[in-house]
Order: sequence, then structure tokens, then C-alpha cells
Amino acid sequence: MGSRIRVYPNGSLSIGSVTEKDGGEYLCAARNKMGDDLILMRVSLRRRPAKIDHKQHFKKQVFHGKDFQVDCKASGSPVPAISWSLPDGTMINNAMQADDSGHRTRRFTLFDNGTLYFNRVGMAEEGDYTCYAQNTLGKDEMKVHLTVVTAAPRIQQGHKTSTRVRAGDTAVFDCEVTGEPKPKIFWLLPSNDMISFSRDRYTFHTNGSLSINKVKLLDSGEYVCVARNPGGDDTKMYKLDVVSKPPLINGLYTNKTVIKATAVRHSKKHFDCRAEGTPSPQIMWIMPDNIFLTAPYYGSRITVHNNGTLEIRNVRLSDSAEFICVARNEGGESVLVVQLEVLEMLRRPTFRNPFNEKIVAPLGKATALNCSVVGNPPPEIIWILPNGTQFSNGPQNSQHLIASNGSLIIYKTSRDDAGKYRCAARNKVGYIEKLIVLEIGQKPVILTYTPGTVYCISGDSVSLHCVADGSPKPNIKWTVPSSYVIDRPQINGKYILHENGTLVIKDTTAYDRGNYICKAQNSVGHALITVPVMVVAYPPRITNRLPRSILTRTGVAVQLHCVALGVPKPEITWEMPDHSPFSAANKVRTHGIPPFPPRGTLVIQNPQTSDSGIYKCTAKNSLGSDYATTYIQVI
Repeated sequence: MGSRIRVYPNGSLSIGSVTEKDGGEYLCAARNKMGDDLILMRVSLRRRPAKIDHKQHFKKQVFHGKDFQVDCKASGSPVPAISWSLPDGTMINNAMQADDSGHRTRRFTLFDNGTLYFNRVGMAEEGDYTCYAQNTLGKDEMKVHLTVVTAAPRIQQGHKTSTRVRAGDTAVFDCEVTGEPKPKIFWLLPSNDMISFSRDRYTFHTNGSLSINKVKLLDSGEYVCVARNPGGDDTKMYKLDVVSKPPLINGLYTNKTVIKATAVRHSKKHFDCRAEGTPSPQIMWIMPDNIFLTAPYYGSRITVHNNGTLEIRNVRLSDSAEFICVARNEGGESVLVVQLEVLEMLRRPTFRNPFNEKIVAPLGKATALNCSVVGNPPPEIIWILPNGTQFSNGPQNSQHLIASNGSLIIYKTSRDDAGKYRCAARNKVGYIEKLIVLEIGQKPVILTYTPGTVYCISGDSVSLHCVADGSPKPNIKWTVPSSYVIDRPQINGKYILHENGTLVIKDTTAYDRGNYICKAQNSVGHALITVPVMVVAYPPRITNRLPRSILTRTGVAVQLHCVALGVPKPEITWEMPDHSPFSAANKVRTHGIPPFPPRGTLVIQNPQTSDSGIYKCTAKNSLGSDYATTYIQVI
């Protein structure tokens, strides 16, 4: 009979999930070989039509963006099916959930118990909702009216309601809005046009702000931001004032500026027309025969660069004419007129020696400062003295003369004539300058001098000073007794020559004795000094003589003194009876004999009979040696 109807072994019949079709008479038959028996049973179904519990017509209010749910509980037999009708007429039940065709996933949820739930309600959710409960015996319904409560828009009002912007810049107007549901924002322009999205020079930002790129004078006026939602609207007004700045040509503003210029035939010529202004001006050159060239322009012989500079290549005689530069923006215009004269076979001034010079002149004698120039037409020579005085080819004074070759003659040079002289050459094509520095020569003078002989001890270092003054700065060189010449600062073996002229002799010996000659020399002359150097040195000599023999007892300390003189200072060593050496540098103790104290004293702390013998003291330096002996007998 299927899974719903089951017969048990004891004869019972079970019917699950009873429906209307299960009502009626059931016959139970028991049968065997002896006969059968029957019993009739009748099943009557108790049925109730669908009915919504606690049904009432009521209204609900929900804030925009909040969640909302409404219950619909129904009873009946068979169990009624629950469905809802939405304000837009959509019907939903347990078999199908609400869907707004992809605009928002699962906007509504209908639970099995009949509860309808949806989140973040908007204005579209406002209206009447009807719950239907239905079974085979009847149908019931309940209506709920939903009202969505909204917050009117509110624009944040700042203190700044007007702004001044230079033409060509960007103007930005803020419009921060709050409200539920989110208000729609649009802008009203001074022309009464409405902007709600970006177009042309207007940029509409997601936060409601409006940007105007490259503002013009016509953009001046009032701009109104309007925020609107079902709760109402709000506005904010800005006043825009666009200011402009007339063009400046080469830093100057004038209705018309006229300048004269010359150019050499077949040369290249530039005329600057740097224009500044707000907004950026447009630059145009009006050429002869009323030809208009707008920057930038690139021709075979004529170019107008982006910065307004007019370039004419391979200038012709026919280019002698007026060239007019016009810079124009919304604030006005400026005009520059260039009157060009083209000349033939001209040459700008050129120095034969274009480099700056430095001249050292002798005191009291005539000096010539050369300034040889070529050019066509012949340039005018102008000399500018250190004190700023100018001299040209005209009348001369008693102290200075400009020669026919352009040189400046100083008759009798004095110390006051030292300084910076500028030679300038000018003709109608150009102007050049060069610098000549004049110094008054001075014979070297050695400022430091040590009279007499310089003494030093052999092995030490000695410094010989030689500081000299003069103009130009003198060069110092030394000649040593061996005739070797040291003519520049260096570290050479045992000699060191410093920048200031000091000569250092390291580790002197008797061979370094002699005369050292310092010579200071410049272009004017020289000076000499001779420094005698005496290196003090003599061989060692032992000044105290040891006794020929010493008798001592075992265990009684003995001191042997050995004092020596000499330059360099001699080194003192002792020789033991077994001929082994012993010195201050030798720290090995033998036979119980400790190192001797300073000054060459040998101490035998605990002598034994084995320490008997001859003890020899030796004093030695680089020039020689001396020695003394004694015999010690230990009993």
C-alpha cells in the first residue's frame, strides 16, 4: 500500500498523514480453512477551514534603512498554506522567495511559520502587505500597512560661501549631505542649467562636490547645490568670482612696446616674447605683409616656439621690417613691436686673447695691459679701472693712456694701481668684456732668520724655518750640504719640506753637518739665507772605573756600577763570566741574577760560588764603544 499505509502482523492498519481521501469504510477480513470473519470500520475526518490567529488590521512604522518583520500564524485542518501579497502586487509563498530580478539578492525572506522578514527597507517597501492562509476548506487574510519614516536632507553649511579663482585655475565647491534615504544631489549653474553628472569642464564627484576646470570669466556667478529625498530638500549657495590678469610680455605690461634690433645677414636671430597672465595668454606674431603666425609654428626658415620666441634663420636683407608680437587673454592684450634692421658684413667684437689674465708689474715702471680686439665696424675700446672710472678712446689723463691697439698704458706703476681692470669692446653688433688682474711685483723678503749656528744632537730631528713674503708669492727651495736641491713640498727620505718653507731633517748624524741654503724666488727677484747646522756627537766613555777584583761571601748582594757618557746616548750591556750578554732589554734571569736597575747598575742579589768570574761592562753608540771589567770571587 506504499509507505503511508502499513499493516502490522497483529492485524492493525496504520495510515500516516491523513487526507480527505482517507475518510470512509474499512473492512477487516480474517480467513482460514475453517472459514472467515469480517468486521466493518468507518473513519470520519474532523476538518477545519484555515484561520489566521490574532488577526487584526494594523499599521507599522519603520525608519528608512532599518529591518522589518511581520508575523502571520494560521490554524486549520488540513494545515493551511501561507502566502503574502507585496505592495507592488508580487505574491510569494514557501515555494518561492522574493526576488527583485537581480537588483538586490533575496530582498524578502518568508519563513515556514509564515513570518515575512526583509532588511534595510526603503521607500519602495512602503504600502499594504496582505497575508493569505488557505486550505481545502477555506481561506483567511490579514492586512498590514507599512510606513517608511525618512530624514530630510541636510547640507553642511560652511562659513565660506564665496570664492575668488584666477581664470584658468580649477574651482571646487563642497556639498556634504546627510539624510535618509540618501538624498539625490544636483547643482544649478548661473546659467540656470542643472548638473547631476560630469560633462565638459564640470566634474561631478561621488560625494556631491562640483569641480570646474579651467574657469573662465563667464563662469562667475552663483552656484546652488540641491539635495533632495522624499523627506524634503536642502540647498547651499556659492558665489564664484573669476579674476583675470592681463598679459605681461617679458615681465612688462604695456599697450605697445617698441624696440630696435639689428642682425647680420645670413645669421640667426631670436626675439623673445615670453607672455604671462591669467589665464595663460595666447601668443601670435604678425609678420610683414600681415601674415599671422600662432605659437607654436614650425616653418622652413621661421619658427615660433611654445614660449613665444620668434626665431629667424638665414636672415635676409628683406627682413628689415616690423615684427609684432600680440599676447591676448580674457583680461586684455599686450603688444611688442620689434623693428629689425639687417646689416651686411658685420662682425661682433672678438678678443684676440679671450681669456682673463693676471699680470705682475714692477713697481715704478710703465706697464701695458693688452686688449687686442677685432670686429666690424671697429669696436670702441672702454677701460674700467678698479675704482670704477671709465676711459675710452677720447681724451686721456696724466696717468693713463689708451694706445691705438687698445692697450691701457700706466705710465708709472704704483701700489695704488693694483686691482681688477676690465677691458670692454662695443660696436653695433655686440659687446664683450674681459678681466685683467694687475699685481704690483715685490722682491721676496725672508721674514724668519735664525742667526748663528743651529745645534742639534745626533739622532734627533731639526727644523729649519724659512718664511718669505713677496708678490707674486715666492717659491721656496733648499740646498743641503751635499748640493741636493729640494724645490717643492715633499717627504723625501730624511728630508721633509712643508708648504710654509720649513725644512725638517730627520734622524741627524754627523754627516748632516754643514750649510743649508734657503732661496725664495719669484718673477721680480730672489732672497737667500744660509743656515749652518752643527750635529753634536762623540763616542761613549765610561766615567767610573770598576775595581780590579771584588771578594764577597755567599748570599751577600753585590752592586756593580757602570756610568758612561756619549752622543748619541750609549747603550750599556754586561757580559757574564760564562760570556753570555746581559742588558736592560734582556729580561731573562740566569743564575739568580735579576735585571739591573737603570743607569747601567748590575745587582747580584744572592751570589753563589758559581757566580765567580770576570764581569765586563760595555758602552756603545753609533760612533764607537768603551768597556771596563772586574773580577768577583764568591767564598
